[in-house]
Amino acid sequence: MKNMGLRTIYLISLTLVFLTAVLLFAVFDMESQRKASDQALLEEARTFAREMDATWQFMDNSQDKINYTTEGAYEFKGLHCAVVGKSIGAIFSAGSDYAIRYVNLSPRSYQGTPDEYEAAALNEFVSTGGTEKYGRAVYEGEERFRYVRALEVDESCLECHGSPVGEIDITGYEKEGWTLDSVGGAISIVLPTDAQDESMFGNVVRDVVFFLCLAVLIGGVVWTITTLFVFRPLAHMKEAFGKMQEGSLSVNVDERHTAKEIAHLMIEFNAMASELDILYSSLEEQVNDRTFDLQKANEALKQKRDDLQRLNAKLEQEAEFKSNLLSMVNHELRTPLTSIITFAQISKESCGEGKASDRASWEEIEKNSLILLRMINDMLDMARSDAGSITASCEPVDLGDIVASVRNTMVPLANKYAVDFSASVASDVPLVMGDYEKITRMLENLGSNAVKFTPDGGSVVLSVERDVETDAVLLRMSDTGIGIAPADQERIFEKFFQVDSTSTRKYNGSGLGLALVREYANLQGYSVRVESELGAGSTFTIEIPHEATVGDDDV
Repeated sequence: MKNMGLRTIYLISLTLVFLTAVLLFAVFDMESQRKASDQALLEEARTFAREMDATWQFMDNSQDKINYTTEGAYEFKGLHCAVVGKSIGAIFSAGSDYAIRYVNLSPRSYQGTPDEYEAAALNEFVSTGGTEKYGRAVYEGEERFRYVRALEVDESCLECHGSPVGEIDITGYEKEGWTLDSVGGAISIVLPTDAQDESMFGNVVRDVVFFLCLAVLIGGVVWTITTLFVFRPLAHMKEAFGKMQEGSLSVNVDERHTAKEIAHLMIEFNAMASELDILYSSLEEQVNDRTFDLQKANEALKQKRDDLQRLNAKLEQEAEFKSNLLSMVNHELRTPLTSIITFAQISKESCGEGKASDRASWEEIEKNSLILLRMINDMLDMARSDAGSITASCEPVDLGDIVASVRNTMVPLANKYAVDFSASVASDVPLVMGDYEKITRMLENLGSNAVKFTPDGGSVVLSVERDVETDAVLLRMSDTGIGIAPADQERIFEKFFQVDSTSTRKYNGSGLGLALVREYANLQGYSVRVESELGAGSTFTIEIPHEATVGDDDV
């Protein structure tokens, strides 16, 4: 890069940084919008299912009124709950992109025959006892949102489908021998995704354009300040040096409108140039002192070289301006985020029981805003750490209160990923000396990582106990997730490190969580370590030494 100018290097670096930031933001925003879209479709499908259940139950409760005449004689009309439910589903689906069907592995008519997705869901319900299966899948050659929910068997179902097997029921079909533990088929709902995807794409484009404009604004400010106070003065000095090389010592560099350090250098340069001009103009009169004057000139040049070296050091400090400016932007983002979270909470509480979909939307906004706020806080803390300005308080802390707070925060996140989260504190755990907020952040970061990297159906356990050998307090976060390779177990505590590209794409995050855990631990005199095996889960342990515990005499 020695053949490239400082201005070119600076411009290329800024461009690469901003393009990378915009790309990462676009990927993150697309994934977030897609998850929100699928959640909205899921709630819509569940609403349809509840409405069909209500219709089914109404017809079941009305069978006596339908099949008995006013004189009390039984006369089966053939208008039972299954016929009505399937008919309403067919009428609703006709002429629209929606589809509502009732399917069974052994249907009584061809209309109830399941397709591949529905058959897989029914087999899963029978084998695992699950009740729901949903996601995006192909339906009639197009990607749709599929929702399949198992139908429970109750006493009224056994009249037509119970024992004995093979007996003809009142509808003219053979009974299947169902019991109350059987799966009575499933309701299958297909929803179009075009409107949701179009809205999602529009939101992503809007967010990316806003972020790009913000990045361009930041880059423009940084570039303008650097040009005015660094590049332009240096160009003037280069021009002055060129004139001196040509033999003209009557040069003067204007030091106004420059930074203090560069202005001081220019003043010294002007003084040197003036002295050289006087020296050479009276050279014939100072022949005898020529050697002495040349020595002084060399010393002056050496001093100027030292000044230039100090200027280079100052320019390296100026390079940190970009990092400090990004930290300032993060600070400014927290204020509108806090407002978004507050309004989301207010709007969520104002939604009545009949607005479950609206409430879910506000909860999603609140949840994602909190995630973004946590990421910004992590970035700010890491910036403070790099600047050496991060501190921690030292006061008695009850780990039971911290664990309860972490459990309340982690349980909703664990439920979202279908992961079981549990926590326990041993009865002999004492109070410890530390920073309540930072210990909480450490456990939340460990818990969030454990939940995200644990497959559906897994578990995460937070336990706090006392080591009987060292009398230290151990905080363990254990999971049944994907595990960490031995070669990566130390690197995961580095800033912005992800295990591999596959994990980076599947699991979102800033790459700062574990780095902050170690930073907070070192700041309070604690230690943190990990024990893991690929495919067999991980255990992160925070060790609080005996010196940091509060004994009975200290309370």
